[in-house]
Amino acid sequence: MLLALAVAAVALRLLTWDPVADGPWGRAARLSLLGGAASVAVWGLIRAQAGAGSRLPLVCAAVTLLVSDAVHYARIANPITRGGPVIALDATFADDASLRRDWELETRSGGTARVEGRALVLDSPPGGAAYAVARLGEWPSPHRNWLLPVGLLELPRVERVAWRAAATRTHPFYVVFEARRLLIQLVDYGVHVTYPDERNAARGFELRHPAGSDGRAHDWQVTRDTREIVLAIDGQVIWRAPQREELTQVRLGEPKTDPQHGGRLRLETASYTASLALNQGT
Repeated sequence: MLLALAVAAVALRLLTWDPVADGPWGRAARLSLLGGAASVAVWGLIRAQAGAGSRLPLVCAAVTLLVSDAVHYARIANPITRGGPVIALDATFADDASLRRDWELETRSGGTARVEGRALVLDSPPGGAAYAVARLGEWPSPHRNWLLPVGLLELPRVERVAWRAAATRTHPFYVVFEARRLLIQLVDYGVHVTYPDERNAARGFELRHPAGSDGRAHDWQVTRDTREIVLAIDGQVIWRAPQREELTQVRLGEPKTDPQHGGRLRLETASYTASLALNQGT
């Protein structure tokens, strides 16, 4: 009976194998066989102590199988396995308490940050910095939580950052968004993007767009997958390039204390999602 139970459990695990939940087939198969063998070993050890007529060996062996199977099926059922968000932030700015929960505010040299009319207002005078950094938390790991999909250790991530804001330049340059080596600034002709090129050197891209000087609210979106990174404003793509690295952070507002930089950002909403890159080449 135990042998039939172990064979059925191992076979079902192999039939329901998922590369995101379980990792590569070969490794998952070995772990499944190991779980089955462990249950048989537990049965033998308990039987030697409890005697041939006891049901305890079968119960202990079944529990061993159940524990092994529970990890597999919990990983299968996790929304992350099907492309659900691993990290998600969807922020509004209704009050100071929610702002402090989701964001770290940085101000220097006369820069200010305040909640005003359900929006975060960041004022940066010349030489002053005022920006917000999202509290995204750590990337979860199956090493710390065995019920999480193995893909969190092995698969690249897909990221999306979106925000609605009205920005006003008071000086030649105003930084709207920064994430590692991606820098998006407002300039007189529109938008200036800095991002690494094919030689991994910083390269500037000049993009004509009214957002540079109209002072109106616009919907911004940056998306990055395993192939490219894309910037869109109000649903229209204005720039794209081969992706060079993960973003992993969200910084909105002016971080530079340069007299050529200054302005105001009125941030109404902001969001960030990161999920596993399923069915994409790396």
